[in-house]
Amino acid sequence: MIVFETEARTKPYKSYRITTGRVRLNVLDWDSNSTEPPILFLHAFTANGLASLTFGKLLNGRRRLLAPDLRGRGRSDMPAGEYGLLTHLNDLIGLMDRLRLVRFVVLGHSFGATLSLFMAAKYPERVSGLILVDGGALPGEEAQQSLAAYYGNLTYRYPSAEQYVSRFQAAPLYQPWTPELETLVRSNLRQQPDDTFIRNVPRYVVEADRRREDNAMWEQLPSLYRDVRCPVLILRAGQGVIGKEDQVLPDPVISQMQAGMPAAKVVTIESAGHTSVITIPSEERDQALSQFLGLNDER
Repeated sequence: MIVFETEARTKPYKSYRITTGRVRLNVLDWDSNSTEPPILFLHAFTANGLASLTFGKLLNGRRRLLAPDLRGRGRSDMPAGEYGLLTHLNDLIGLMDRLRLVRFVVLGHSFGATLSLFMAAKYPERVSGLILVDGGALPGEEAQQSLAAYYGNLTYRYPSAEQYVSRFQAAPLYQPWTPELETLVRSNLRQQPDDTFIRNVPRYVVEADRRREDNAMWEQLPSLYRDVRCPVLILRAGQGVIGKEDQVLPDPVISQMQAGMPAAKVVTIESAGHTSVITIPSEERDQALSQFLGLNDER
């Protein structure tokens, strides 16, 4: 069953929830008349489909873009049961089956890039192109430490939305501040009856996904590269999670990725951090995406 949201009429995309397996996933859908394979955007660990807004602006009317909220995020169901890479992968393949989309390009950021890599390796007949944005590999050691500290010390309740938003507005790696970034940041909060705000990704979801993503699963990533059969674009942030020293895809990691996927093209967005790589204005990023998707040839 697909449930459409009436508010979508005022936006450049449709918003609907579709049942796949035992969960309903919320989906943002920028439709187009293009006959080319649609693009499936997969967001980062604690984000949601609104992380795709910058790409939606670039692709609007030129390619169909689908941006689901993973289970436990955004407006998708938040079951107390299974989580983990394979569970999310099954949800997403089920979603594309329900939409009757056989072939598609996968564009993933961070955790979404890891999901995208698994999808391209496990379902090569479905994935016609793979775009990995600062992810799809075991992060550099410093980045692993920064990410572990971040998720291990998440604050889940805030006295006001402005206090939460100001943390990002004041961070150098989130500059320039954009409307798309503010929309994404504010979407990660939910107001409570006492007028405080809590994160829209519950603690049990974060813990369940981190618990299920054991080392064995993540250590499979390098072995998956050789199973990827489609063209690959890697967009790397020149900065890291906090600063330059904790870059997620440092040179040794990129070398390992290219050893397994020798035809992959790597483009580094020097001024961008791990999160801001998908939010800040970047002609270099947009040009690389347009070229990879063949959009420049359509003008």
